[in-house]
Amino acid sequence: MIRSFIFLSILFFFFQAEAQYNSGPVGFAALNGGTTGGSGGKEVTVSNYADLKKYAEEPETKYVIHVEGTIIGSGSIAKGDYDGSIKVASNKTLLGVGNTALLKGMGIMVSNAHNIILRNLKVTLTGIHIPDSLVEKDIPGIYSAKGDEGRAQILVNAGDCISIQKQSTNIWIDHCEVFNEDPATQLNIDLYDGLIDIKNTSSFITISWCYLHDHHKCHLVGSSDKDEFDRKVTFHHNYYRNIDERLPSFRFGAAHIFNNYYENLRVGGINSRMGACLKIESNLFKDSKDPIGTRNSKTVGQWEVKDNKFDNCTGSMPDSSNCSLEIPYEYKSVLTKVAALKELLLQHAGVEKKLKSPKIEAK
Repeated sequence: MIRSFIFLSILFFFFQAEAQYNSGPVGFAALNGGTTGGSGGKEVTVSNYADLKKYAEEPETKYVIHVEGTIIGSGSIAKGDYDGSIKVASNKTLLGVGNTALLKGMGIMVSNAHNIILRNLKVTLTGIHIPDSLVEKDIPGIYSAKGDEGRAQILVNAGDCISIQKQSTNIWIDHCEVFNEDPATQLNIDLYDGLIDIKNTSSFITISWCYLHDHHKCHLVGSSDKDEFDRKVTFHHNYYRNIDERLPSFRFGAAHIFNNYYENLRVGGINSRMGACLKIESNLFKDSKDPIGTRNSKTVGQWEVKDNKFDNCTGSMPDSSNCSLEIPYEYKSVLTKVAALKELLLQHAGVEKKLKSPKIEAK
């Protein structure tokens, strides 16, 4: 009887996942006027860096940009003219074609922009290879030999795969795969910065149904203890695997973190800082250290915890709350039972997989 219930639950949520994939965002990105990206604008297909940059960076014009195949940055690292940052302007959708779209050795920057959808894309900085002859030298805008802490740093796109900064609002990142290198073998914690970082007065953001893996530092929300702003971010139905920490590291503001599957977090998971209030609901943590806590901050953060499961975890696993966050959007219709969560996300988080071709509709 129990097995039949779990199977039926998984089947129900598979259909639920598919329905959501073909509709708008759930979470804070659905508020503040909603997030529709380039819906209603011109549709173009790109397969090289120059065209992607041309359409994505055109101010204000609505575009649905279908991204096809592997795209790498432009220029030469050795010559110091490498460009690997796409600065997405407002009212754009970047939509991967099938499971082919890979942005390699380059990142996406959202700065002072609004109404942007990033969907069905693979993004990694790992295509950036510094020649042996230059590893001890600085290459402006590309590479720092000693960085801020005496460790080498990639500077392309500020070291982030995806960076959201300044006053950027209504951003939806959905069904993407974002990764760098296995932190057990790539030991420099500063070589890359974040997988998806959010800074300054950016808000009304949803990160959903993504597969994020193999990295040291995943999400930094708030760049420092002085970066004070009442941010609103939703993280739901994401699969996090083999990441050291910052799942997220969240300063100030509020986040709703529900229905995520965390596996093999090596240093620490969700880190609430500087008075932030995080609603942490119906998540599954497996084989992880300190899944939920507050650390590395002069002012502690807080949380509201509900129905989370810890499987073979150690350290901080709070089961009581010290803040309360009222969620201003409907999400109960997509809230998944923890018993069904692992299989659901293994099947559906990340790029297209078994879902129908994505369709973006204006609300």
